[in-house]
Amino acid sequence: MTTLDTPSKQSATASSDPRSRAHDTLGAGIGAVALGLLIGAPWLVDQSGPDPFYKGPLIFPLIALALTVLGAVPSAVRLVRDRRTKSCFVDGRGVPRLAIGLFALMAFFPSAIRFAGLGPASFAFVFAGLMIVGYRRPLRALAIAAGVALCLHLAFISFLDIWFPTPLLVELFEG
Repeated sequence: MTTLDTPSKQSATASSDPRSRAHDTLGAGIGAVALGLLIGAPWLVDQSGPDPFYKGPLIFPLIALALTVLGAVPSAVRLVRDRRTKSCFVDGRGVPRLAIGLFALMAFFPSAIRFAGLGPASFAFVFAGLMIVGYRRPLRALAIAAGVALCLHLAFISFLDIWFPTPLLVELFEG
C-alpha cells in the first residue's frame, strides 16, 4: 500500500499522483482568466439593446464566469497552502486526447449557433461530442442530442425569451 510519503510505482500508468500540483495549477489558472473576464465583462459585452438587465446579454456571462471562479477557489487554496510539499508534474497518463477533441469541437460551437441556430447546432455538437468520447449507441446518442436541443430551446427561447440572431443559413435561403 502506498502513502503520500512514498511514491507509487503505478502512478505513471494507473492513476494520477495526488502529490502533483499540475491539476491545481490548471484549475487556478482557468479561475484567474475567468476572474479577469468577470471584472472586464461590463466593457466586453455589448449592452446597448433595449432589453432590461434580466433579459440582457450580460447576465449569462456573469453567471458562468462567477461559477468558474468559485470552482477554481479550492485549487488556488491548495496551491497556496501546499506550495512546499508538492511538485508540479503531469500525472503520466499521457495526452488527454478525448478532452482535447471535445475542446476543439466546442471551440466551433458559437460559430455553429450563428450559422445554423441554437437548436441544430446544439443537436449536432452534442451528438458529435458523444461520439468523440466513445458513446457507441448512435440511436440513444441521437435521442440525447435531440433532448438537449429541445431543453435548450425551451429554456432560452421559449421561457426566458432570449434573443438569438437569425442564423446565416436561414438568411441565405430567404435572400
